[in-house]
Amino acid sequence: MIYHSAALRLGISDCAFWIFYTLSDTERQYTQSEICDSSFMSRQTVNSALKKLEKDGYLTLCRSQEKAGKTISLTEKGSDFVDSYIRPVLRAEETACGMFTEEEKEWFLKTYRLLTERLNQEISRV
Repeated sequence: MIYHSAALRLGISDCAFWIFYTLSDTERQYTQSEICDSSFMSRQTVNSALKKLEKDGYLTLCRSQEKAGKTISLTEKGSDFVDSYIRPVLRAEETACGMFTEEEKEWFLKTYRLLTERLNQEISRV
């Protein structure tokens, strides 16, 4: 809900938010399939959002020599949007995580691992 609220405040869809969020990682280029995998959104949903963002001038889709499919690149307008609206969300995440004490971090990780283990056990019974 926190990220959904952020997307609403920015006037973009949840899918567009996660596309921008993913593309804020400037260390690599992503394909549509990789964005689908990382966001757990359907190919159709991601494709529709990508086409709208491309039409609106935020990104370009280019055939890749190294990867199957098209790679997604932010335009200058897209980079400016990420810098102005997505990076502050990333900084907020870092700030919130930085507020944890070492004890709280250990407790959180221990609890999360336990939840994951129990959830895996329960789902394997389905």
